[in-house]
Amino acid sequence: MHSYSLEGIIIKRRNSGEADKIITIFSLQKGKVILKAKGIRKLNSKRAGSLELFNHVKVAAVPGKSNLDVLTEVVVLNSFSSWRSFLGRVNLAYQIVETVDKLTPENQPHPRVFEILKTAFLNIDKLNSDWESEMGNWMLEIIKDLGYWPDDEVFTGNIYEFIEEISNRPFNSRKILTKLK
Repeated sequence: MHSYSLEGIIIKRRNSGEADKIITIFSLQKGKVILKAKGIRKLNSKRAGSLELFNHVKVAAVPGKSNLDVLTEVVVLNSFSSWRSFLGRVNLAYQIVETVDKLTPENQPHPRVFEILKTAFLNIDKLNSDWESEMGNWMLEIIKDLGYWPDDEVFTGNIYEFIEEISNRPFNSRKILTKLK
């Protein structure tokens, strides 16, 4: 059983069984990876706070007996605490991770998408009244890097509708933001 390590950002979490969580990490090395965090929901779990949504982490994992590898260690590199208490900024982070989750397959590295995601999270707290333009730029960069839009063409449509169209799934976090306005 060979362990491996990844640097990534947690983009999704869901409960599994009584004490486990399934964690989706977008990593620099492997792209989107889904891992099982055993026992993470137990009251005495030391790793629970480290596996919060949006955390930039370094993790170690081992191949699991089922189709999911098992997370064995986690170290938080950045929790982006400067914007976590602002609902609007958290929603922007949701929009970016939803875009990445919808448009990327598992285990296909996209180092540029990882850098865009990390840069966006580092800069969410600096956004001003022009935040919609900046969000659109980050999302367009992701779409271009993944090959959904040519680099040399100007995009003039609605980025959210375009993502829904190419992913065949509704854009949930955008609907939440509309309700907040």
